Amino acid sequence: MGIFINYFNPAGIPLIREKLELKWASDSLFNEITRDSASTIIDTIKLNSIKPPDSNQLTRVDGKTVEKKIDEKTIEKNERETENKNKTEDVVFTEPKAIKLDQAYALFKKGITFVDARDEGDYLAGHIKNSINIPFDDFDNHKQKLEQLLKEKPLVIYCAGTECDLSILLGNLLFEMGYKKIYVFFGGWVDWTNAKYPVENSAE
Repeated sequence: MGIFINYFNPAGIPLIREKLELKWASDSLFNEITRDSASTIIDTIKLNSIKPPDSNQLTRVDGKTVEKKIDEKTIEKNERETENKNKTEDVVFTEPKAIKLDQAYALFKKGITFVDARDEGDYLAGHIKNSINIPFDDFDNHKQKLEQLLKEKPLVIYCAGTECDLSILLGNLLFEMGYKKIYVFFGGWVDWTNAKYPVENSAE
């Protein structure tokens, strides 16, 4: 039928499913400082501020060497600048971004929500720990789960693995619906289980 239609219609219809591709997320998206790390940096600054004075903190007054008093406002300003410097800037997503195993695991450890695009049977048999199931092929019966997901928060979409495009299809759909920080975990379930990262199933 497709060949027949293509013969009479210059636009035609695809005889083979178009290959879906995504651009890879930059590693710079994952150079985030956790709150604990940021606190450590601030604590270090505070400790440094009370260390014995160096030569730059000494001055001569009436022929005597005395320590300069450090302006507390200057210290607070330096702390804020250091903290802001290490905060992750908001990244504007123009499309979903593909990520690899190490990036997916980094997001998992930060508590980012994972969405399983496989069918419900596969999900119940085993899935990435704490992930939710929104099968692309049965989207209408599961879309109510989106009500618990904030559109400004990142989401990681995955399916079976590199040969599965359900995660890309679902990722594109959610992006069009207004979920603008979509990561597609390219290696999916296969890479995750091979790495022995946390999983669970319906029996747990």
